[in-house]
Amino acid sequence: MILKSRDLSLFIAIIFLVGCSSQPEVEVPDHIKKLENLTVYPADAEPKMELELTREQTFGSTDEFLIGRMEDIAVDSSGRVFITDQQKKLIVVFAPDGRFVAQLGREGKGPGEFSYIKSLQIRNDQLYVYDMNQQRVSVFTLDTLVGDNTISLARNRGDYQPLRRAFPSIDEVYVRNNNTYIAKFISDDTEPTKQWQNIETKGLFYLLDSTGKIASDKLIDFQEDTRTLFKVLEVPVKPFFGNALTALSSDNSIYWAGPEHFLIKEYSPSGAYRRAFYYPHENIPLTKASATEADVPDLYTKNMQSMDLPQSWPVLTEMKIDDQERLWVATTVNDMSVNQWWVLNPEGKLLARFRWPRKKPIQVIRNGYLYTRETEEDTGLKQIVRYRIEQQ
Repeated sequence: MILKSRDLSLFIAIIFLVGCSSQPEVEVPDHIKKLENLTVYPADAEPKMELELTREQTFGSTDEFLIGRMEDIAVDSSGRVFITDQQKKLIVVFAPDGRFVAQLGREGKGPGEFSYIKSLQIRNDQLYVYDMNQQRVSVFTLDTLVGDNTISLARNRGDYQPLRRAFPSIDEVYVRNNNTYIAKFISDDTEPTKQWQNIETKGLFYLLDSTGKIASDKLIDFQEDTRTLFKVLEVPVKPFFGNALTALSSDNSIYWAGPEHFLIKEYSPSGAYRRAFYYPHENIPLTKASATEADVPDLYTKNMQSMDLPQSWPVLTEMKIDDQERLWVATTVNDMSVNQWWVLNPEGKLLARFRWPRKKPIQVIRNGYLYTRETEEDTGLKQIVRYRIEQQ
């Protein structure tokens, strides 16, 4: 049968209507529709595989070493686990089988000494330790576990006008694969006048060279988080408002997401926008009952009526990138005791999806394993738990 042009148009219209009746049209917010190179995925996208997580090994206090307060962790290619002890101002190293190996650094202001360890990162067979109080990075060689260099960061920040309104310290440091850095500063232009006043802040991203100096004008800036004034301090009420999420790939591409939508943007290493992908996602109403279920601190739940709160919980709460360049993104669901995690390829296509307890936050995904921070029920001690990832 040959269809004439008029008949062909009618045929296409019928097919379109049938398709729409079986799969409702996705509603995309207007400001998202305007993005270039935007991919919109269906809300009911089916994952390509299922993941099974098998608990395998724990890392924490041993007879040789008692960890005071466990914070950030890193894992190298051999499976060794590096854990920050924030109380003792040092790093504890464990073998893949959980044995204590060594401690790195100590409290102090000299080379390889720390005041407040904000983050650990591993790049190019080196461990980078960011000390937020001292605004510097200490570098350890993984082969020998010996301190190699100590680099002061952003010493020339006074030369950059936008940073004069930023908080004094660098909020986050991202180590690139060529021994340069991206520093994120937090800035706001609002003078609070009342208690629990909301303040929108920005994250200002600057490129630092290998010596730690700011090497160029601002790469990009994003809305960072909503802070609210409590007494004298501005504190981000993250359980209610969420905050911006950033991840750096092995080729220095930058992935960024805000908390309000399941929208992830990709930028080049020089800060140029490349593309974005979006999943429609159910908004979970923010109520006092759900806040209690989510174990939000009493300070916040008791003052909810005094805050100017959003109507719903943040959609995205965590974003990480693994050593296979896959994005792991956590979303809020009706059950406030868990997050739903999505595993995506670099273009945003869904690979897997699973639910995981909020009280066992995922820290690192590497070498085919997932590492979480958990509390041992019998002793109350914190520990890192390794789970083997099996694909089905």
